[in-house]
Amino acid sequence: MTKDKAYWFASIGLAVLLLSVATPAAAQRGYEPLFDKFSLRLEGSWLATSTVVRLDSETLGRGTSLDFEDDLDLDANSTIPSVAFEWQIAKRHKLGVRWQDLGRNSTSQALEEIHWGDEVIPIDADISLGFDVTQYYVDYAYFPWVKESWAAGFGLGVRVMELSATLAWTEQDLEGSSEAKGTGPLPYIYFEYRRLFSDDWRFVAGFGWLQVKVGDVDGGQYVGRLGIEYLLGDHWGFGLAGNYSRIDVDWTNLGPTEGANATITMDVNDVSLFALFRF
Repeated sequence: MTKDKAYWFASIGLAVLLLSVATPAAAQRGYEPLFDKFSLRLEGSWLATSTVVRLDSETLGRGTSLDFEDDLDLDANSTIPSVAFEWQIAKRHKLGVRWQDLGRNSTSQALEEIHWGDEVIPIDADISLGFDVTQYYVDYAYFPWVKESWAAGFGLGVRVMELSATLAWTEQDLEGSSEAKGTGPLPYIYFEYRRLFSDDWRFVAGFGWLQVKVGDVDGGQYVGRLGIEYLLGDHWGFGLAGNYSRIDVDWTNLGPTEGANATITMDVNDVSLFALFRF
């Protein structure tokens, strides 16, 4: 069994355990509108990103640190859809999921010699870069404090990142290309606070952090969210949220090249407008 499969089986087992100890979800209906039994957010997200990557190799050793936005002209700002789902399993138990997929491409020119994995890119070479990031946030929160107008809790979360960076270059009669990709889980300790300003206005804040080594990924991350929601009746709403995330990791055996190691520092921050479906 691979490490990724073992990780997912362990995650599923943890989810089953948490669900087995929770009381029936129907019992929590009395805690609306502080919580929703189920909710789905469809978001339009305006992203600001910053990405610094260094790709080493066994053959050439330490690579060149590249700022994808400044050095390779990758767009620092993007507009993408995001989707989030929450399930209030019981009065004190909540499960949340958020998905984002960011793909960007750029063309630029090398201003210095670049070592990227097993590639040596000469000065003045034309460079094309494709960089795709898909990320899933899954967090569980237990709320020991549930009052009429506010609640606070803590739990565990995991951010699963799927990265793919394809870099190709040409310089007169020379050319080359290299691809680096991998999937890694980054767990974090999670805290959440929510408050009702009235029966129509709801505030939600979440924060997560952890420095840890999991498999081939060693590093730390911060995640955070501030959101305000206006509730329309029993089943609808809309809102505005700011989301912050940062990772700073060393990633060994980043495929497909054997022995390739990467150092990645990445900020993905967004402001999201969303429609809220409550059911």
